[in-house]
Amino acid sequence: MIFRGRKLAELTEQNLQRLVSDQVQERDTLEYKSIMYGNSDEDKREMLRDITSMANQHGGYLIIGIEADDEGIPIKLEGIEAGNHVERITSSYLDNVDKRMVGLEVKDIPLSNGRVVIAISIPESINAPHMVTYKGLNQFWRRHGRQKAKMIVDEIGEAFEKRLSNLNRLDRFLFTRKAEILESIGDNTYMVISASPAYLRDEVVFDIHDKDLREMMLNPPSLTGTHSYIGCGQAYFTLSGLKADNYAPYRHAQHRLGNYLEIFRNGYIEYGNLLAQDTEDLCFASQIDAAYIVNFVLFIEKVYGTYLPLTPLVVSFAIYNAEGMWLATGSDFVQNEKRETWKRQHLDLQKFYIENLAEEAKLLPKRINDHIWQAFHYERAIVFDDEGNLKLH
Repeated sequence: MIFRGRKLAELTEQNLQRLVSDQVQERDTLEYKSIMYGNSDEDKREMLRDITSMANQHGGYLIIGIEADDEGIPIKLEGIEAGNHVERITSSYLDNVDKRMVGLEVKDIPLSNGRVVIAISIPESINAPHMVTYKGLNQFWRRHGRQKAKMIVDEIGEAFEKRLSNLNRLDRFLFTRKAEILESIGDNTYMVISASPAYLRDEVVFDIHDKDLREMMLNPPSLTGTHSYIGCGQAYFTLSGLKADNYAPYRHAQHRLGNYLEIFRNGYIEYGNLLAQDTEDLCFASQIDAAYIVNFVLFIEKVYGTYLPLTPLVVSFAIYNAEGMWLATGSDFVQNEKRETWKRQHLDLQKFYIENLAEEAKLLPKRINDHIWQAFHYERAIVFDDEGNLKLH
């Protein structure tokens, strides 16, 4: 949380000066450079080593233009002379790193003294490990605290196994979570959308005592002009993390869970919304229910942008107990006997892999809704325009 969720394009001189005044020390996810990399072959190799070593560990930031002491404590924000640094760094890593690293960003930040700072944000890539290939170098590097080192054969093998094991761990978690959801909802029809770090680990990611996190749950962002609000009230503590929920009464039934928002300590976030108890005329309301998806994406964009800004994600969507459900397109009202209905028990979409949420969030709800509409034999969700905006009536 070096920049408290600010995107690279939002960084200012004040944000950089805060690193110096707060004495934010170098670590495996942060390194300062007082001068720009040179143009020699060795300088280019060093730059590529620095970038890939972070990507092969946990991701992080390289800040060029801040001087640090021998302990990695920043002591001066001086900047470097302006130039074509962004283009040079970008082209170099695109041409000389394998596999391609998706989500890496480079930006120059102007200073009041006329110089600039170059900020490089490096994702923890799901394509790791990345190899430096510049002029036949063909080496893998990884961060160890404030230092980097060439990976030995065993470490390279472990990194490839890690890629697979992390994805398998997430698959196992999602499988178990699905069983828990089905047990809790019974025969009711629920729309459930979730997001998780692609690298799901057995460690604490979210501090459930963080007041800012609980405030985000209490007042999540919402698309203007819609009533599909995902806020579920004050969060309370659970074995898994934090949960907020509303109970809605239905006729001839006891109080049932209407919708809920849940954040797990391990970084997993889930929203569930009760679509129906009576499945006699069950439908997916194309605009109203799509707006819930939009608002969930706005919420995870805010949470992950604040706490895990460089983390690749996996987003899942399902409607459980969906058999007999039809799609209310908003453009026509066909007779019951002509409606195309879902024939299986659940409508469970494929997982959506998100390399860079800041770049992909705008179109993500449209991607999800396109898949829903295609399940009912439409080409795409007509309630979205090509830019990913939900059409509001």
